[in-house]
Amino acid sequence: MRINTLVFFLVIAPIFASLPLLAAEQTGADRPLLSRAELSRLKKLDRAQVLAALGSFEDRGLSENQFVLQMGALFDARRVPGLAEALAAGNADAALAAVCRVCQPPKPAAGARSVSRTKRELANDVLVNRFTFYGETYQLPDDINWDHNPGTAHWGHDLNRFGYLDALTQTYLATGDTRYSRKAVALILDWIAKCDLGRCFKGSPYMFGSYLNNAGHCVAWANCVAALLPRGQVRPIELLRILKSLHDQLAYLEIVTNGHAGNWPVLGCRAMLDCAAEFPMLRDAGRFTDYAARTLASQIMTQVKPDGVQDELTPHYHRVVVNSLLAVVRPLRSLGRELDPVTLATLRKMVHYVQQTTVPDGSKQAAFNDSDPGSPGNIARELAALGLQDLLSPVEKLGPEFFPYAGVAFLRQRQDRGDLYLAFDAGPYGRGHQHEDKLGFWLFAYGRNFVVDPGRHLYDHSARSYYDYLKSTTAHSTIKIDGENQHSRGRRETWIPDKPLDLGWRVTKDEIRARGVYDLGYGPKNTISVIHRREIVFVRERCWVVFDSVEGDGEHLIESRFQFAPGKLLLDGGAARTDFKDANLSLHTVATVAFGDTHVEQGRENPRGGWYSDSYGKIEPAPALSMSVQTRLPWRSATLLFPWRGTLPPRIEFAWDGTSVKIRAPELGEARVECSLESFRNLRQ
Repeated sequence: MRINTLVFFLVIAPIFASLPLLAAEQTGADRPLLSRAELSRLKKLDRAQVLAALGSFEDRGLSENQFVLQMGALFDARRVPGLAEALAAGNADAALAAVCRVCQPPKPAAGARSVSRTKRELANDVLVNRFTFYGETYQLPDDINWDHNPGTAHWGHDLNRFGYLDALTQTYLATGDTRYSRKAVALILDWIAKCDLGRCFKGSPYMFGSYLNNAGHCVAWANCVAALLPRGQVRPIELLRILKSLHDQLAYLEIVTNGHAGNWPVLGCRAMLDCAAEFPMLRDAGRFTDYAARTLASQIMTQVKPDGVQDELTPHYHRVVVNSLLAVVRPLRSLGRELDPVTLATLRKMVHYVQQTTVPDGSKQAAFNDSDPGSPGNIARELAALGLQDLLSPVEKLGPEFFPYAGVAFLRQRQDRGDLYLAFDAGPYGRGHQHEDKLGFWLFAYGRNFVVDPGRHLYDHSARSYYDYLKSTTAHSTIKIDGENQHSRGRRETWIPDKPLDLGWRVTKDEIRARGVYDLGYGPKNTISVIHRREIVFVRERCWVVFDSVEGDGEHLIESRFQFAPGKLLLDGGAARTDFKDANLSLHTVATVAFGDTHVEQGRENPRGGWYSDSYGKIEPAPALSMSVQTRLPWRSATLLFPWRGTLPPRIEFAWDGTSVKIRAPELGEARVECSLESFRNLRQ
């Protein structure tokens, strides 16, 4: 077919001119490195041009022998004895045999294996195309459409991430039943057969809708194939089909991660290193290894602030990046490498932040922004498995601390002395996964989580999802103005910290204090220009006082909210208290103008109030204390947070004269605490 000359010079020639790598001979180390900056041009390429950009070839329409011989070019012949000779002779059978010899290690000795009932039930469901993600189950037809999603937004992503391959693989290894192993291979091959690689840069709902899907399933495929190959469960031609797809997707990841930011490129680099370690005989394994190792180091240097906190400013995604760094240690070692010294030093600081954001008994993680409180993991066990336990901070180093770039302060006991713990979030909005929650906090004492951050539920905006509510100021322990939420989202220039914050951090013999300010405006257009300042003081390692100041012009409705963990919250005169059998928390508030309305919301709909998500996909009612007053500004309040053991409330006296509070309580005696917000008045953040 002839190409119209005018079309060639106006459309096709400029694309080739802007992408010199598209010459078919430019492969492997000779192929120029593209980045996200070229995506607008890459989206205009046809399938043949996309394959050239990935250093690959068109396999549609090839006979099996032709495919095998073409695949020879995607291997490093130096690592595959006999391959060069087979290719020179045009002997597809010999080429295939050479690849299989080097890819398929000897069959491991049989040993007793077990698989959990949950994993076996999951494997049985997958056998019949019944998939469950976060409690949402759907039966898919025999002919799976990988870009169709019958459920909430994230369901289709999880289907394409292939996490269920582990259940199939482990069940096969435990039972020897080849239905499980062959189903795993069949699902991989089905995805490959239906994948239009020519659309990878244009995108599709789920197959190429998020490159995290590709990164996730590349790791899952590599682990599955590596486990099944020695047991003869992957046929030679199937192996080559999978390896071609892996190569092409890794080349795609190399482009789309280049120039990106956040946890995504870190996860993409992890996939490249995992696959390069499992299949080092691939022609571009060295290229992918060099790129991923270099990019990881660059990403960590760029996105982790000097205090060791990743710039999305969410403990969950900070942990995702830490986990990704730990996950690449083994593949790097397999490839004869280690994390570079600078990255390792940063990892030490990142691990320390993981420890600080994990409550003293390890049950939860302070869930600022998009986080799952109930999934703190076990960082000590993970580090020990890699021989990196020296990266852990000893318990005596887990105590009062301020992270000036994250804007997070820990007003807590040293962990070897006790478990009273409060994490205060006075930091910026963050790069991504943000909530409108500035000046909120998490409080743990005597083995219980009392005041919590509410989690995220689902990445979905349907009626079923509580995500939009959980991101709002309403769901957090801070202040709303005139019924409106904070709106940091409208001040993009403030999202990522470029310098350390001054939170007035001070540690003395009897006090630990930190303070913060929200001054970006309330409401969807940031038009309510009221400033909220908050100072929290940890008094004699026994209780906390929260000072709030609301400043501005005119009269406004102030609503102070405190989100508690699931349980019962009782209103008792001017105080609120929890009702557990082992330990409890009392909350007492006094203000310059007393609250006119105080009530508890728990599991309320229309509008929503009083909900908590312990893990992704889970939602449950949890009491939220709402105290509101209509008043002229300025307005101030002081709140005592007093934890205690047992069920009988202690006798507490709490008074405030506008500048300091006086407390009389058990185990504390009498204490006076000054408010220093006046000296903080001129500071804006």
